[in-house]
Amino acid sequence: MATDAIQTDQHDILHEEEEFDYSHKIEIRKLDSGAPMRWLSKGIRDFKVNPMLSLSYGLIYAVIGMVLIYFTYHNPIYTYGMVTIFYLAGPVVAVGLYCMSRHIEAGVKPEFRKGCKALCYNPVGIIGFSIVIGMLIVFWTIIAAALFAVYFGGMTLSGNVIDTLMANKQIVPFAAIMLGVGLVFAVISFSLSVVSIPLMTHRKADVVTAMVTSVRAVKKNPVVMLTWAFAIVALMALGFAFAFIGVAVVLPIIGHASWHAYRETIKDDRVMTVDDCDLPVFPFMKGKLK
Repeated sequence: MATDAIQTDQHDILHEEEEFDYSHKIEIRKLDSGAPMRWLSKGIRDFKVNPMLSLSYGLIYAVIGMVLIYFTYHNPIYTYGMVTIFYLAGPVVAVGLYCMSRHIEAGVKPEFRKGCKALCYNPVGIIGFSIVIGMLIVFWTIIAAALFAVYFGGMTLSGNVIDTLMANKQIVPFAAIMLGVGLVFAVISFSLSVVSIPLMTHRKADVVTAMVTSVRAVKKNPVVMLTWAFAIVALMALGFAFAFIGVAVVLPIIGHASWHAYRETIKDDRVMTVDDCDLPVFPFMKGKLK
């Protein structure tokens, strides 16, 4: 009898997982206008808990950026593309920072290895999301190269490339179109990613559910999310202005703040505990949302 009961319960659980639509289960809060500044404040607070650890993540990002820029500095179009990639790929790079903030919220000491471990908790979701962002980057690169060819394809670039381009009368319409197209890609990327990675690494949501939830969050709080997007762009621009040294500081703050943006946006009244920080590595068995 006991065995039959257990089998029945297991069948019900499996049936529930097959029928359940995760995208409708996840509730999204209506946010107030002060939310972005509150997230940044909490992000700075988390940064101060262990600044060296936070900076270690930021430095990895900055060093990779400096290497990429070094090999593309001779062509400002490539450099512009690298900067765009930084904006698009930021949410994936910040996984360790989300993990840090989760540990801090639960009262657990954050460690670098635990942040790396978070990448292995939902590898399928993170890889799937990375592929989507990678496709956006490829499309953006193709469009940027095509626009450059249309406007400057017949021009010989020699000496100071930037001065040569700035002296060309086509630079104004080219820059305007590049800015417009870049804005479209930025909106798409932001809408897909604003809460996706934290949701996948916290509640093991699949990539489609995570992206759909992220878009729903933007649609429900357009003004707040627009403010948050501008804050991220402004901070990253400030970081780039200080030759990537600023990026090593700014990225961790944004990463920590993004965790708090996720926590306030997605309705979840449970208190973060130590158990929420004990993530299994490569759990390929299907997991339910908590």
